[in-house]
Amino acid sequence: MEIVNDALEYLRQGFANINNPKGLLIALAAVLFMGSWKQWLPLSLIAVVIHIAIEQLQPVLSGAEGDVRLPELLSEGFWTQALVLLLGYLVITGFFYFLKSLIFRKAAH
Repeated sequence: MEIVNDALEYLRQGFANINNPKGLLIALAAVLFMGSWKQWLPLSLIAVVIHIAIEQLQPVLSGAEGDVRLPELLSEGFWTQALVLLLGYLVITGFFYFLKSLIFRKAAH
């Protein structure tokens, strides 16, 4: 039962990380490129990479004179955060694509 609770906690954290304007816009852009459910996982992975890239480039993008630092790829915290983001993007892009398929199926008839 502990494994199920851990998995649910990761899903909650993932949704909380994506449920902001940046995450929702990235998910919406991914859904616009989705043509079928086969692209769900690859586009969610790409969304995670874009999310992490934007977080790392944020000091430069905001106009501040900050340094760009690479993420610590060998730390467990980085991969845990990436997994949490992936779960969040899987939920959000799946939901958005489901809505997209309902709307455009009804419009075609």
